[in-house]
Amino acid sequence: MRGIYLVIFVFLAYLPAISQTLAKNDELKFDADYFLMRKEFEKSLDLYLTILRSEPENADIKHRIGICYLHSEDEKEKAIPYLEEAVKLVSTRYSTKSFKEFHAPIEAFFLLGSAYRVNNQLDEAIDAYKRYREYLDPKDEYNLEATDQYIRSCELARELQKKPRPVTYTNLGGVINNSLPNFNPVISGNGRTLVYTTPARQGYSIYMSTFGDSAWTEPRDITTMLGTGKYMKTSSLSYNGIKLLLVQEDPENSDIFISHYLKGRWSKVEPLPKPINSSGNETHASFSPDGKTLYFTSVRKGGEGDLDIYRSSQEEGIWGKPINLGPDINTPYNEETPFVSGDGNLLYFSSEGHASIGGYDVFRYDFSHPEKGAVNLGYPINTTDNNLFYVPGGSDSTAYYAFAGPDSYGGRDIYAVNAPEEDEEEEAAAVAVAVEEEEEEEAPAVAVAVEEEEEEEEAAAVAVAVEEEEEEEAAAVAVAVEEEEEEEEAAAVAVVVEEKEEEAPAVAVTAEEEEEAPAVAVAVPEEKEEAGRARSYAVQFMALRNPVDLRFFRGLSDIAVSYRPDAWYRYTWLPTTDSMKAVNTRRYLAENGYSDAFIRRKKIIPRYTVQVMAVPGPVTDLTKFSNLPDISAMKWNDKFCRYTSGEYENREDAVSAMKKIRTYGYARAFVRKIRIED
Repeated sequence: MRGIYLVIFVFLAYLPAISQTLAKNDELKFDADYFLMRKEFEKSLDLYLTILRSEPENADIKHRIGICYLHSEDEKEKAIPYLEEAVKLVSTRYSTKSFKEFHAPIEAFFLLGSAYRVNNQLDEAIDAYKRYREYLDPKDEYNLEATDQYIRSCELARELQKKPRPVTYTNLGGVINNSLPNFNPVISGNGRTLVYTTPARQGYSIYMSTFGDSAWTEPRDITTMLGTGKYMKTSSLSYNGIKLLLVQEDPENSDIFISHYLKGRWSKVEPLPKPINSSGNETHASFSPDGKTLYFTSVRKGGEGDLDIYRSSQEEGIWGKPINLGPDINTPYNEETPFVSGDGNLLYFSSEGHASIGGYDVFRYDFSHPEKGAVNLGYPINTTDNNLFYVPGGSDSTAYYAFAGPDSYGGRDIYAVNAPEEDEEEEAAAVAVAVEEEEEEEAPAVAVAVEEEEEEEEAAAVAVAVEEEEEEEAAAVAVAVEEEEEEEEAAAVAVVVEEKEEEAPAVAVTAEEEEEAPAVAVAVPEEKEEAGRARSYAVQFMALRNPVDLRFFRGLSDIAVSYRPDAWYRYTWLPTTDSMKAVNTRRYLAENGYSDAFIRRKKIIPRYTVQVMAVPGPVTDLTKFSNLPDISAMKWNDKFCRYTSGEYENREDAVSAMKKIRTYGYARAFVRKIRIED
């Protein structure tokens, strides 16, 4: 009995503390819910995590934590364990009005499905969506169809991921990108003015950079100049670069604002008048190339669904009545971030509808060929996460896009994108239609048939090859075109590595590196080589201490970068046995701004190399291969970078080098042929 009284006494003693904790939690919940409503997810997350420490069984708080993580920059996968716990205590009688609610709503299943989908756990995502569907009222047609749409998106994702588009990305570098997320890049028609958004201590800041002779300038913070509110973000830049559109992020009434570039300064922002802005939400706007038409997204009466894309034309400075772009573009779901190509024929936009692979996907619509419909840009431009704000650049094959890539400096970075060709995009659309019509078994066959024709198959075969004999066969099948087509010339460049020479290497340098670089050489003197010993040539046009991605050299192709223990990155073009071709290449480079380009003689004709790996991403830092005697890299017209070591005249020497390289930890290294211009 005394023990029972002691327990009761202790419990009563703690009652005031428990009451105080619960009362304090009510205040925290109020604040957290407010921040959640305002989409200030980081602030609400901190509060919900604090509450959970004193209420560890609260499924409602876990479900809200899941919401916050799903809206984070790079921690979406953290939503999964919280939502997995939340769905264990789901209630159909869930109340959003009570701070005492410990259950989770049935929507937690939908959120869990989305968390799985973003993390590419497609089977688990489909199961969670189906569980959510079981709770829905049979009369709830909207949510039933929306759930089916997300299930279809997971099925389509399986198909498109089997055949990735040959897309290349170039990080704009440390001048533009930093440890903070950088997003909503907008660019002028000539590609020389860039404005973008980055988080500030409170809200957002707007930065502008211009492209100089060869690089982006240090960005200027123009937020004060614009006089923006805390949560105003870039929306678009006119083709001539003198009109900047921004959107005021407001859950209750977001509007479009404009600023003009006058005498070296941006004017204070002003809201666009009616009929563009309305009592509803306008979330994005962009100009046509001639500046006379505005494409914008809005929630207003007469639309196809939620956010729709509208078009308004300007006459005598007055915007006309907005026209809904109709069901070929707009769906019952959200459409967002429309941009028009430089020729005005193509509309790029994001949609939750159509044949998407998860959340928002980027689509293209050709106004001159409406019969094609909305074409999904395919994987990897589109992923199982939300894909928004795809901004076409100066040509139809380039765009600017912000996402968290493997070489990002922090969160989302801004990338230049080399997009798929038109025929490839049409193939992606064909796959999407096949899945949408529930012909999933036929779609893979289409993808495989295409893969036999395309260079992507080579990258896939190379990436997974392990044993030498298997690699030889895989390469022979995957790159059958190498024996007959010009693409093989790129393969030769991928292995351009300087042969060890008696003379110190001569390099061409940029102005800022003149003090550290070796002396510049214009050519290798004839008399320094024995007669008949110079058997192949490569043209070196630059050497740098700090590397840049190969795609930095706009307008140049067939280039490679090599790295040696002297810590110089050497950029070369066109290995050949024809000295006149080398001379002509050096002349071409000199005429295009690389006046210090020179011919480097090699004492062998390279016939074989050892490929170490092939992985997606940019070609920049090669120091991670420091245990190899030399390393070279080349990026072809797909998403893979191919890293190779050494050049050999005969297969026996290459095999011997391969065996040694495998002992360094590169178990999948293999011997491959180099085709060089004879």
